[in-house]
Order: sequence, then C-alpha cells, then structure tokens
Amino acid sequence: MREPRNLDEYRLWARKKLDLNFADARLARIYETNVNNVLTFVTQHPFFVGFSSEAAHWGEAYRRKTQADLFMVSPEPNLVIKPFTSVKEKTYRINVLRNRNFPAAPPDGWVNQTNLYSKINDLVRGTLVCRFADGPEFVATQISRYAARFGLTSHGYSQERDDGYYAFHSYVTFEAELFDAKWNSAPAGVEVEIQITTQLQEVLRNLTHPLYEHRRLQADDNSGKWKWEFRSNRFRLAYLSHALHLLESMVLDSRDGVLSSKPLVKKPRKPLVKSTKRPKHV
Repeated sequence: MREPRNLDEYRLWARKKLDLNFADARLARIYETNVNNVLTFVTQHPFFVGFSSEAAHWGEAYRRKTQADLFMVSPEPNLVIKPFTSVKEKTYRINVLRNRNFPAAPPDGWVNQTNLYSKINDLVRGTLVCRFADGPEFVATQISRYAARFGLTSHGYSQERDDGYYAFHSYVTFEAELFDAKWNSAPAGVEVEIQITTQLQEVLRNLTHPLYEHRRLQADDNSGKWKWEFRSNRFRLAYLSHALHLLESMVLDSRDGVLSSKPLVKKPRKPLVKSTKRPKHV
C-alpha cells in the first residue's frame, strides 16, 4: 500500500497495517478513560500539589540573581489532556510524515493503540510563561531538580525550529493505571509535558496556532524553499518569530544593563555663602 497523503488515507492505512481503527468508538472511550485517570492522578500527586509553591521559590531565586520577575502570572501549569482527534494526527505525523524509513517502521517502531501512552509524550501537558528569554532554561533546570526529590524520572530539552518555535520542554514520568483493549488495568509509565516559553512567543503562538495545526499535517519536502516565499504565511510567521527571539535577546541585554548598573549618587551641593565684606571702590 502506498504512503498515505492525508488523514483520510492514513486512517485506511492504519487499519490495514497496524490494526488501528480510529473509527472504533471503544478505542476512543478507552483513551478518554485512561487520559482522564492520568490527569486526576498526576494533579493529586505531591509533585503538582506543591508545584506553584515550589515555583514561587524559584521566582525568588531568579529575582535575587536578575532583579526581575520570573513568571508572567501565577506559576501554575494548568494541565490539560490531548483530544483523541489530536492523537490520530500525531500518530500520522510519527508513523508517516516524520518517518524517513517509510514504508518500514520508524526507528522506535510503529505507534499503535497498545503503546501510544508510552510513545506520545504530551497526552497530558501544561504551559508556563516566563517574562524574559533566560527564564525557560532556568525553570527547566528547577523542574528536573524538583522531580528528583520525589524520585520521579525527568528529562528536558530546548526547542528551536526552522518554523520559528522557541521553548523549553520538560517531561516528568508518572506511574499510572491504564486500561488495555479488554479493560484490564496495569501500571504503566506516562510522561507529562510542561512547555516553558516567553511572553512574546506565547502571544505569537496563540495567534498563529490554527495555521500551524494545518501546516504540520502536510508533507514537507525538506528543501527549505519556503524560506524564499516572501509572501507566504509560513515565511512571514516563521521569521516574525525569529525576529521576536532576537528582540527578546535585546530586551534581556537592556534589562541586565539597567538593573546591574549602580545608580548615580549626586554629591550635595554646598550652599552659597554671601560675603559680608563690601567691595572696594576703584
């Protein structure tokens, strides 16, 4: 069977090749049950119960270092679940669009209904927004140290894409009960994603996310020719994001220059003393 060129073709291909039937209502129910159970479990875990309080301490440490605030708003990641429709699209991207081995399996194997909970790392995810460009890396480091205190496995990395996406992603693994296709439950490791970005990048992402969602389901020839398509939305949005990233670095330099400089201390002027002597006449 030839490579699927869109989501409709992929659904047929996945059913034949992977026995993955996205039209099966039972599969959707099992998924919804599992991710909602994971969400409930992790939000009640001490890691997230004490997260905002711990993040406040990070803010204090950051302020001592930079004399600036770390977060835009309250440091609460506000976890959400990935809709089942988005799961279909992500398996399409992993199994086909990003799979350079196609028609063979990706290096880590096919994503199917039995392993998607371990293969997809953002089924439960949240976002933290920092004021300045040096905030995301600082927060990612703190999250890793915080997770270690609970014996939780974590990892993270920076994201800097050609399409202009800039952020740090942190992942923490939790052991949760998951149901299989026969509704038998067993413990399994599930990663929770925390995206850490900046105020300017977050504003741009909210404005352009619908366009990004549409474009990432299209095959990319990896030629980079879009970088010369000056009137295309892809070119404009990508380079606007790159420009904002440059602007953030300039803001960072200005912040450090202003806050680190010592304030000028003016010496008090001596009061003028009028002479009591009369001037000599010429």
